[in-house]
Amino acid sequence: MYLVVEQLLNGLQFGLLLFLLAAGLTLVFGIMDFVNLAHGSLYMMGAYFAATFVAWTGSFVLGALLALGATLLLGVALEYVALRHLYGRDHLDQV
Repeated sequence: MYLVVEQLLNGLQFGLLLFLLAAGLTLVFGIMDFVNLAHGSLYMMGAYFAATFVAWTGSFVLGALLALGATLLLGVALEYVALRHLYGRDHLDQV
C-alpha cells in the first residue's frame, strides 16, 4: 500500500511540474506574442545549478539561493545575447 501512495504522489508531483512548464510557455507566448522555447532550458539549468551548489556548500538553502541568482544571471544574459533580437520578427524566425 505504501508503494501505491508513493507512486501516486510521484505522479502528482511530475504532473504539477509539467503543468508549471506548460503554463509558463503559454503565458509568455500569450502575453508577449513571443515563442520562448528557452523556458524549459532555464528550468533545467536552475535545477543543475541547485544540485551543484548544494553539493559544493552542503546546505540546501544556500544552494537554492545561489541557484536562483545564477539562473537569473543566465536568463539576463540569454535575453541580451539572443532573445532581444527576435522580438519584432515572425514566429517561425523565433523558433
